[in-house]
Amino acid sequence: MASILPILAFFDLGFGGAATNWATEYGNSPTAAMKAQLQRRLQRALVTAGLPVLCGILLSVFLASWGLRNDYKWLDIPIAVLSITLALYFLSVPSAIISKLLIGMGRSSTWIIIQVLQPLTALGFAALSIGLNRHELIPITPALSLLTMCSVGAYFGLRSIRTRLKDVMVSRSSTSVREPIFAAAWPMLIILIANPLALSSDRLLLSWFGSPSDVATYSLGAQLFAPALALLSTMGMSLWPHFAKKRFHGSNASPWPMTIIFTLAALVGSALLLALSPWLASVISGGQIILPLLLLLCLSASFVVQAAQLPIGMYMMHGSGPKFQAGLLVVMFMMKFVLSLLWIPLLGAGGPALATAASILFCQVAPGVYLVVRKIA
Repeated sequence: MASILPILAFFDLGFGGAATNWATEYGNSPTAAMKAQLQRRLQRALVTAGLPVLCGILLSVFLASWGLRNDYKWLDIPIAVLSITLALYFLSVPSAIISKLLIGMGRSSTWIIIQVLQPLTALGFAALSIGLNRHELIPITPALSLLTMCSVGAYFGLRSIRTRLKDVMVSRSSTSVREPIFAAAWPMLIILIANPLALSSDRLLLSWFGSPSDVATYSLGAQLFAPALALLSTMGMSLWPHFAKKRFHGSNASPWPMTIIFTLAALVGSALLLALSPWLASVISGGQIILPLLLLLCLSASFVVQAAQLPIGMYMMHGSGPKFQAGLLVVMFMMKFVLSLLWIPLLGAGGPALATAASILFCQVAPGVYLVVRKIA
C-alpha cells in the first residue's frame, strides 16, 4: 500500500503544484485583489478535483460492501481494509492541495515540521493495531498518516494566506470571465502521473521480475535513504518560491550554486549511509538481511542524481518550464522501465535503483542543464 498510494497522486489533477505557483504569485504581491484571485483559483481547483475524489470514495464504499459480503482478499489484505485505505487517501487529496500553499508562501520550515507527523502517526497506529492484535489493520497506516499530515498542513496553509476554507468556498468573481486554471495544472498532472510511476514503482517491478529476497533487500536499503531523500526533497521545494521571488524583483536567479550544494550534501550523506548501513541493517532487520554493496552503490547513485536535479527542476517551474519537464518525465519513465527490465536479471535489487539514476541523469539533468543554459526554460 505504501508503494501504491504515491502512484495515485494524480487524483489532485495537478492542482497541488498549481496552488504552489498561485501562492508564490500572491506572496510576491499580497494585495486584496491578488488574495481574492487566489481564493477563486483555490475554489475552482477544489471543486474540480472533488469530482474524481468523490468517485474514488464511492468506489471505495462499493469495494467495502462487496468485500465484506464475499470475504475477498488482495495480497492477503482484506478488501474492506483496502477500501478504507483508499477512502482515507481520497479524503486527503483536497487537504494536500491546500497544504501546498505553505511551499508557495515560503513556509517550507513549517511544512518540514508538519511532515514529522506522518511517520509518528504511522508508528502510533501500527503499534495500536499490534497491541490490539488487529494486524490486518496495518495496511491503513500509510493513508491515515498521510491524511493527518495533509489536514494539519491545510490548516496552516490557509493561515499562511490569512483566510478560511469558508471564505475560499464562497468566493465570487467580480467578472464573468473565467480564468483557465488547467493551464497551470495540466503540466503538473502529467508530472504527478509520470514521476511516481518512475520513482515509486521499484518494489512493484522487483515483485514482478525479481525475487522475494530482492524485494526485501531493496525495501530495507531504500528505507535507509528515505529520510535523507525526504529532507533533501523538502529543502529543494523551498527553492521554488525562492527562484520565483528573485525573478519577480528582477534579481539574477541561477540554479548552479544550489545544484553544487545539493550534490555535495548528497555525496556526504551517501558516504555516511554507506558507512553506517551494515549496522543499521542489522539493527532494523534483526540480522536477517545483509545489504549488498552493489545495491548500496546503486541507491547512492540514485540519491545523488536526484539531489542534483532538484534545484534545476525548481528553477524550471515557471513559464514553459513545467511543460518541458512534463515531456521529459514521460521519456524518463519509459527509459526507467526498459532499463529496469534489462538490469534486474543482472543486478538484482540494485537494477531499478541504477535505472532511476541513469534515467534522471539523461532525461532530466542533462536536458535541464541545456534548457537553462540556453534560457529556453
